[in-house]
Amino acid sequence: MQEAHFYRVRVIRFPGNGFSLIEMMVVVAIIAILSAIAVPSYTYYTQQAKVSKALAHAQPLQLGIALCWQIEGQLTQCNQAGNNGIPSVPSPLPDELSDLSLTQAAAVRLTLNSVNINNQPLQIELTPNTATTHLAWNIACSDFGEARSVVQNCEQQVNY
Repeated sequence: MQEAHFYRVRVIRFPGNGFSLIEMMVVVAIIAILSAIAVPSYTYYTQQAKVSKALAHAQPLQLGIALCWQIEGQLTQCNQAGNNGIPSVPSPLPDELSDLSLTQAAAVRLTLNSVNINNQPLQIELTPNTATTHLAWNIACSDFGEARSVVQNCEQQVNY
């Protein structure tokens, strides 16, 4: 039978290695400050992306209204989806929207259920402006009075 040999392992300690409690607390505080800045910005940018996606659903209606206005010469004939070259409102509506409709003034109204402002769904109205030789669009939104609107180029408070 063989003899078992046990060797003594020497543990060498180096003083000053590792992090102190104060250093760890400073790192945690820096991470907390950075996340306090990053989370609201991330939320704002994701809401902007949802608004952009929802506005993309209104572009066919805007194009149809612009073409109808060019042909008819006035907007009174261009206020019904499915007529005069204006496409129908998609059915079912895309997931981002709870309402997509046209008004009597040929404005496109959108209600987004994926973006909430003060616990209310965001509402956007795209109103055609015929003051020039081309059809321009005025944008009204329900978050106009907020510090930062998630709708780019929002010019006024929505009135419905």
